[in-house]
Amino acid sequence: MKPVTIHLLALSLLPLPVLAEDDMREMFNELKAQVKTLQTQVQQSNIRINELEKELAQAHSNQQPVQTIIPVVAPTAKTDEIVTKPAVTVGDVKGTFKIPGTDTSVGLGGYVKTDVLFNSVSAGRDKFGDQFTFYSQIPLSGKAAGEHSQIMFNAKESRLWFRSFTPSKWGEINTLLEIDFYGDAATYTYTPRIRHAYGSIGNFLAGQTWTTFLNVNVLPNLLDPGGSAGAVYGIRQPLVRWTQPFAIENLPMDIQIALEAPRSRIRDNAAADSDVFSSPNSERYPDLVARVNVNPDWGKFSLATLGRQIRNTNALGNNQSEWGGAISLAGKINSVDLDSIRFMLNYGNALGHYAASANTFEDAVLSNGDLQLVDIYSGMLSYQHFWTKDWQSNLTYGFVHANQPALADNNITAQVQSVHANLLWSPITQIILGMEYVYATREVFDGRDGDLQRVQFSARYNF
Repeated sequence: MKPVTIHLLALSLLPLPVLAEDDMREMFNELKAQVKTLQTQVQQSNIRINELEKELAQAHSNQQPVQTIIPVVAPTAKTDEIVTKPAVTVGDVKGTFKIPGTDTSVGLGGYVKTDVLFNSVSAGRDKFGDQFTFYSQIPLSGKAAGEHSQIMFNAKESRLWFRSFTPSKWGEINTLLEIDFYGDAATYTYTPRIRHAYGSIGNFLAGQTWTTFLNVNVLPNLLDPGGSAGAVYGIRQPLVRWTQPFAIENLPMDIQIALEAPRSRIRDNAAADSDVFSSPNSERYPDLVARVNVNPDWGKFSLATLGRQIRNTNALGNNQSEWGGAISLAGKINSVDLDSIRFMLNYGNALGHYAASANTFEDAVLSNGDLQLVDIYSGMLSYQHFWTKDWQSNLTYGFVHANQPALADNNITAQVQSVHANLLWSPITQIILGMEYVYATREVFDGRDGDLQRVQFSARYNF
């Protein structure tokens, strides 16, 4: 209770004659002083309120964003001490944001892509060959598995990815998880499938991603997810990899050494189904890959080598194994303005499933206990031309040829070829609209062949 209130209460309780005149004067002087103090405080408060109103009006006129603040308990000795930090801040990498209270930058993105395909012939019900160029499923002449002049709609190539970047004393820690919806060949079944799932710290990477044997920087810009014949097939497999940057006379370079998941694909002539390869799952050694990348300011080049053991164990426990290898030279040469030339040349007796889509070429043929590797050579050439900064075209030719051994089955693929030609329009970075023509052929060991013609319309929206 305030002193003024106490004095007034005392005054009301005591008889007036009891209070001396001096006491009365002192009490009223004290009351007057306190009233004056209150008046001063009210004036100061009014002045501060006016200042705040002016600041708020100025902020609104300048349209300044208001920063959201959340309380975070600081790790200090005083538990009641509160520190305020921004709820969300921009990450260290473009398109990311930082997790509050950490140094980790995270990003979420992907795209939605719808494809409309007009196929000259169908690969058959619920086949990947109707959804993209799957070379082993190109029907041979006179043996079409499905309808002619078939149409197909799908959005399976749509993707979603999550990334993170965290600085550390050992180097930046990066992660990537990406999925699409090609997990099932059924035409209208959208089963999620992991494309990439890896982490890296500094120069070391572990997880599932592109094989080191493939230089993805020189792949042509196509609407067809199956890609061009002649390019190293886009295998994504578990691996561990070390990348060491260096330079020679200021020319930036790096070397990559990787151990990758082995997977032998064998054609057994004794099998009942002549169109199916087997994976014995009896590997003892990882695939060994080394690649040197050279990156001058006028292009990108790489030379990759591959060493593999192809091994099979039969039901009786007997095994056969052979070591093989392959080499790949790839490059991208900057041409006039934004144009570029891209190429790949590959050769080896262990290319096998690295050469084209699944079940197109085997790693080895098994006949009467004899395991024989297959020599394969392939090439791809592509030209990218920009009509304007928004319009571009890509013309790509590729081939793969396998020198199948004499003991090979007549139905086994000996050669595939493809031509891709497209026109793409990207008015803004978030949208790519385009049309692509595809012509692809497949020839088997006994000379029979078949071809596929396709017109593809695609609409892609990035986010």
